[in-house]
Amino acid sequence: MTAIFKPEGSLFRATELAGGPWSPDMLQGSATTALMTRNVERLAGDSGFAVRRLTFDLWRPAGLRAFATRTELLRDGRKAKTVQVRLMDGETEIGRCTALLTASSGESPKDPFAKTVAADKAPEAGTPPPAFAQKWSRYFQNVSVRLIEGALEKPGPAAAWMRLDAPLVEGEANTPLLQAVQSADFSSGVAQIVDMREWTFINPEISLYFCRPPEDEWILIRAATRVGANGAGLTTATLSDRKGPFAEVMQAMSFERREAVQAQAS
Repeated sequence: MTAIFKPEGSLFRATELAGGPWSPDMLQGSATTALMTRNVERLAGDSGFAVRRLTFDLWRPAGLRAFATRTELLRDGRKAKTVQVRLMDGETEIGRCTALLTASSGESPKDPFAKTVAADKAPEAGTPPPAFAQKWSRYFQNVSVRLIEGALEKPGPAAAWMRLDAPLVEGEANTPLLQAVQSADFSSGVAQIVDMREWTFINPEISLYFCRPPEDEWILIRAATRVGANGAGLTTATLSDRKGPFAEVMQAMSFERREAVQAQAS
């Protein structure tokens, strides 16, 4: 199966499978964030630290070209490290990931206020979305989806299991962390509340906070979106694997009527 990116020396060339929802010639946000996460995960593995927070700033649209990643350790502490990964299109920085890594203490206290929550349906018990919804983007056509609540084609909160089936990078297996990050970018799509024929909605950033590492290739997104003033909105989501929740997601949303977007482009 063709991968999302193919190594090209020290670069990673995006294939047509990386195409996003607003243009088939522009990268899906999931591809962008997952590629930067690959660097963070490798540094975390080498140091023995755990990934606790990932914050992505997506500054510029990215075409289907070859990209470089540049990694820098901003703070090297005994208990916490801060890592920065920059995604480069030539000499232009198009996105950045800032990651917090923490050392493991080996033991966690019991939460006396923890509530017992019924287990979610497994992905095998979910239902795939309609075929037309799966065509949201070229990238999305390579993501397996199993809905257990709500619907992708209807506005409102929803819950869906997702798994990227194509390799992110040719010759490499998709890790649970990469699956979690690429799934998280779909939070606003899972919880979309507008008619996409009338509105565009983008998230110029996304943050994930982890209480433990994900342990499965299937990731459950349970998401909801709120709209504020002047085109602003906020999507929040909980990510789970078969063992239960492991991370929270926040996306700052920007809404714009399609007529306004078309007027600006003309």
